[in-house]
Amino acid sequence: MIKHLKLPALIVCLFTVFVFAADSFTGKVVGITDGDTIKVLKDGKEVKVRLDGIDCPETGQAFGKRAKQFASDMVFGKEVKVKSKGLDKYGRTLGEVILPDGKSLNRELIRAGLAWWYRQYSQDSTLGVLESEAREERIGLWADADPIAPWDYRHGTGVLVNNSKAVPQNSESSEATIYITKTGTKYHSVGCRYLSKSKIPMKLKDATAAGYSPCSVCQPPALKPKN
Repeated sequence: MIKHLKLPALIVCLFTVFVFAADSFTGKVVGITDGDTIKVLKDGKEVKVRLDGIDCPETGQAFGKRAKQFASDMVFGKEVKVKSKGLDKYGRTLGEVILPDGKSLNRELIRAGLAWWYRQYSQDSTLGVLESEAREERIGLWADADPIAPWDYRHGTGVLVNNSKAVPQNSESSEATIYITKTGTKYHSVGCRYLSKSKIPMKLKDATAAGYSPCSVCQPPALKPKN
């Protein structure tokens, strides 16, 4: 098919193939920034690689540290192949990281329930299938009744008040107002990140009576047990 191309088109085609091949490289993993960002040596220099198509929980989120540890266990100190797809807006190399045994770190994080399929920036439906399987099996972060996507967390809909951990309320009054979600089994203080998808006000006594238990993250008020 190439022999039928005119010379200018052939040059562009060959140049595109060459550039893509040149951007893909093999190197030793020398650092783990978080679950979806690692550092790989390329020609003696560290290159920050952002795993394409997935988004792991942030360090401050549930399962964020576990995702980072998982990535470290999988690739730290190993020679990996980075199949580059260019640079992101932060100058990081976007790509798929292939382990010595041929497995994809991107896919293994999804399979382990430690990352979301980054639908907004990826058309790889295979990642969506792996995410659905992990969700159905309630693996990793999907064991949480109401997991918050990291893009929501970063954009503020999942961040606690004043960008810090919510302060426990001192009041233990049964009339204190707390909040529940449509699908969760916990009740929360007003600034809790788990209220990003829904926030339904309720009296503490009513939530307790209905069987809701306090969130361990935001530590809302709790009724003292009766003597």
